[in-house]
Amino acid sequence: MSLGKRTRGRSDAALDSVTRQGFWVLVGLVSVSGLGFAFWILAAHLFPAEAVGIAGSLVSLSTFGAAFAVLGLDAGLVRFAPHALHPRRLIRSVVVVTGLLAGGIGVLLPLFILSMEAVGSGARVPLIGLSLAFTIGTVWTFVMNGAFIAARKAQIAAAELCAYGLLKIVLLLVVPAAGVVGLFAAYTIPLFPVMLTGFVLLPRTWPGENPNGKPQALRDIAGLSVGNWLSAFGYAIPYLCGPALVLYFFDPTTAAFFFIALQLGEILNYGSDALTKSLFAHGSREDRLAGALKAAVRNRILLVLTPVVALGIVLASFVASAVGGAAFRPHALMIQVFLLATIPRGLYQVVLVELNVDRRPRALALCGGVFACATMAGFAAGLLLHATADVLPAAWVGGGLGVLLFSRHLARRPVGLTTWGSNNPQNR
Repeated sequence: MSLGKRTRGRSDAALDSVTRQGFWVLVGLVSVSGLGFAFWILAAHLFPAEAVGIAGSLVSLSTFGAAFAVLGLDAGLVRFAPHALHPRRLIRSVVVVTGLLAGGIGVLLPLFILSMEAVGSGARVPLIGLSLAFTIGTVWTFVMNGAFIAARKAQIAAAELCAYGLLKIVLLLVVPAAGVVGLFAAYTIPLFPVMLTGFVLLPRTWPGENPNGKPQALRDIAGLSVGNWLSAFGYAIPYLCGPALVLYFFDPTTAAFFFIALQLGEILNYGSDALTKSLFAHGSREDRLAGALKAAVRNRILLVLTPVVALGIVLASFVASAVGGAAFRPHALMIQVFLLATIPRGLYQVVLVELNVDRRPRALALCGGVFACATMAGFAAGLLLHATADVLPAAWVGGGLGVLLFSRHLARRPVGLTTWGSNNPQNR
């Protein structure tokens, strides 16, 4: 067999593995989102609007707290655990550190909402306790999912997320009389049997000692983890600020349509997210990212996204009416533009994988900042030019294209933007 055929065979096998694990990551993402949406629909029918509003705010705050507390260490595990001398010890260290951070954040974040008169004094202590439990459980779920994906066991993470979604719906049906505490408990308690199952299964997927590994302490993965955390924070800024700014400069109805269109675009991002997470795990195990595999994943993302985006653009008016009613139909352009933004975003995710595999946290952090600045600058320009809210999503297209070009430039110029530390071979 010729060298070219062997190389193509290895590349095809790697692409199949990445796609297979990416499928399970996608199943997990769709399960947690779809079943979560069903949970809140049922909650809206079974509980007073006040209880749903308080519980939903606490869930959002606690999820934000967990994303802050994890500090990107879940991504650090994916990159470093396959080559650690003691993988289980490294995972335990991450669990302890993130649990302690989540414990402090889980108590502090809900205090503002619970100080409001809408929350009865008798409910405040149990709600604080549930918020603490949910924040810790969520951050540990992030860590375990990262560990399972890194071990090529994404199907376990998918099964756990699906089980959690189903269990919280079952519990929701038996606690309507318990008010806001029962609602938040139904969302929180099912995390723990699922999480305990994960703790039992983790030792079966990782060896206690890797004979080919190297000693890895928590400080060794901290730089790349913080780079990922800063990158994710920068990426999230336009998504967190955009709907609020539309509410401030326009009206609540327009803000609602903008938020719905934004969420529809995010749903379409699940496909590229799933493939790139799987690609990251594969590149981390191999300690390199082959150019042929990177190109194949990029082409697969385009192959999936392009026809779906084109179909969504054609059917945008129908989708707007189906999701937001007849009043949303005139704002179908919002959906069309947010769908277009998913294409540069998916390609940008592939470059982020390359920067992660090369262990370049500064470049990761810079990319997050560039996306935030470019998107918010486009948004501000639209407001200054008195553009309608329907065209403001173009800022996400511009931000995506800008950070894609910037990140590809960084990927080709590694000097001076490598890891914080001296362990990376590029620094020696």
